[in-house]
Amino acid sequence: MSGKLVRRSLLTFAKLPLCLANNLSKPASSRRQKACALVRNSCLLALLALVVCGLGSGASARAEVPYGTFIYDLSGREIPVQPAYVPETFFHGGLKNPEDLFIDAKDRLFVADTGNNRIVQMDLRGETRRVIQPEGAGKLNEPGGVFVSPDGTIYVADTKNKRIAVFDETGGFLRSIGRPQAPMIPPDFVFEPTKLVVDERGYMYVATRNGYQGLLLLDQDGAFEGFFGANKVDFQMSDALKRVFFTKEQMQKELLKLPGTVSNVTAGPDGLLYTTSMKVTRGQIKKLNYDGKDLLGEQNYGVRRLLAGQQKQFTDVAVDSLGNMTAVDALFGLLFQYNSAGELMFAFGSKDEGYGKLGLFQYPSALAVDSAGTLYVLDRTAHMIQTFKRTEFGALVQKATDLHLQGHYDESAGPWREVLHLNSKYVRAHLGLAKSYYKNGEYAEAMRAFREGGDTGGYSDAFWQLRLLWMQRHFTQMAAIGAVVLLIAFAGWKLKTKRARRKDGERIESAA
Repeated sequence: MSGKLVRRSLLTFAKLPLCLANNLSKPASSRRQKACALVRNSCLLALLALVVCGLGSGASARAEVPYGTFIYDLSGREIPVQPAYVPETFFHGGLKNPEDLFIDAKDRLFVADTGNNRIVQMDLRGETRRVIQPEGAGKLNEPGGVFVSPDGTIYVADTKNKRIAVFDETGGFLRSIGRPQAPMIPPDFVFEPTKLVVDERGYMYVATRNGYQGLLLLDQDGAFEGFFGANKVDFQMSDALKRVFFTKEQMQKELLKLPGTVSNVTAGPDGLLYTTSMKVTRGQIKKLNYDGKDLLGEQNYGVRRLLAGQQKQFTDVAVDSLGNMTAVDALFGLLFQYNSAGELMFAFGSKDEGYGKLGLFQYPSALAVDSAGTLYVLDRTAHMIQTFKRTEFGALVQKATDLHLQGHYDESAGPWREVLHLNSKYVRAHLGLAKSYYKNGEYAEAMRAFREGGDTGGYSDAFWQLRLLWMQRHFTQMAAIGAVVLLIAFAGWKLKTKRARRKDGERIESAA
């Protein structure tokens, strides 16, 4: 109906100038006066309808996304952008304080329903397909994590039972893996697994409660193979001063400081492991190879400015088919999406301060991504799962970023321009175009794009290349000018020398 009303309004507006012209040119008949009055009234009603429709649609658009989306520029300044993801739907499924979710290769969704002591399998519409809640040896006690291998085997971090419970594809209990025994494990180590993943060899990487040693690496039989991906103790300048001024007793207490704990672990499509950590100032997200080395280089993730006493609480990270990493900070209720190099593409979301709106979080404890790129966020306190769908803007940025990181700068230029058409303040689009211009030798355009993106180093490189090209093009003229200058200088020098000799000769003659 609104489309018909708009078209009718436009036709009515088109008739108005003719009626006004007729009224001004000659006395109008009563019929013409009535017709024009009718047109004027119709225009007023149509204008009012357009205004109402405009206001209504704007309010609806604002109501759909109750949070802001932003990025950081190279100086750390927050830049607002339009939504990259919008909330799509939510479902409960009778969940109670759920801690983890997992989406397998078949797009089946598994939830560690912690408060109900069970594992729930759902489809992507939120319909419950199966519940794993056995009695006897397989009975679960506040399970905190779930992982499903490609062959359908289900691994559960059975936290309060202090074990890993293994089930077959039908949900039948297979075996239990308890605390491993090894000299490297401290005697007071409490084995309470909270999250886990299993690699293609069957090796298990297990996050444990208060496990500051890192992940436990266990073989297929549960034997201990070592600790993996541990965090480092943060060292600051104040620690150096403490070594100078503290007593031995005070330093002993400082030595008891422990590194941050690994809060979650995810297996990426590239075969690498991704972890999130709490109580660390750097490396809140890690991308680990099989040697346990962080390929991202211990970067600082999340919000750039913290208030006194605040600590980032990254609870999970999900990795899509392009290698993009989406991590959730439960303290702020924010989702941060980084590309495979660890560069921020979007940040969005907010805490639910009693509004009860779709898209806000109370305590997001886990997330996952399906094959279509839709995000699923598990809220422990709200007992539900929310889904977020990519917008056109979000998909364009991901496409351009992927091409750029693969080194296809020319192919990425088109998508980057489309991104800038939608938002001219998206910094990384300017930087992406700058790389394309630079590669193609368009250094003036590269300088402009680097300047728009705030990259002073790139701007300087493009400037020097531009100056070098100018010198190459004008080498002949510069050489000729240089030769003339040298000849003139040489002639001047010869003339000056000749005059000096003449004066010396005149002095000698006068002295004689």
